[in-house]
Amino acid sequence: MAESSKKRKGVSTSSAATETRSHGASRAQTAPIPPSISSSMLFSSKEQRIWYTSFFSSHSILDPKFLDLKFFDDEMFDCFQAFQNSGLIEFMSMKLPFYPELVRAFYSNLEIQEGTLVSEVYGIKMVIDESLFLELT
Repeated sequence: MAESSKKRKGVSTSSAATETRSHGASRAQTAPIPPSISSSMLFSSKEQRIWYTSFFSSHSILDPKFLDLKFFDDEMFDCFQAFQNSGLIEFMSMKLPFYPELVRAFYSNLEIQEGTLVSEVYGIKMVIDESLFLELT
């Protein structure tokens, strides 16, 4: 786990570049998977674990992007009104910790089945389809 954090830090952009890109907002924190949850339990099959180890375990994770509401105080952007009307402002401005190992496992197991995104982590099947996006708006 510590190794993935080092790799992530090694590929991160400078804090000045990040501040410019996110308009001065603070960065979300990465968090290790709680010790009570074994990373070997991420996968429900040996094949999933081998695929993850071979192709995904060393991938870097991009820093999360979020909307800094202060940036819009003195600006007149049409997109901000669209975000407000759709109810996405709260979602797009969340600054919660994220779990790089879980993100890698999610993408490692990701499949497209009949136009729907399907993945599995810890034996939990996740389905991302059009109806999920409609629920967010």
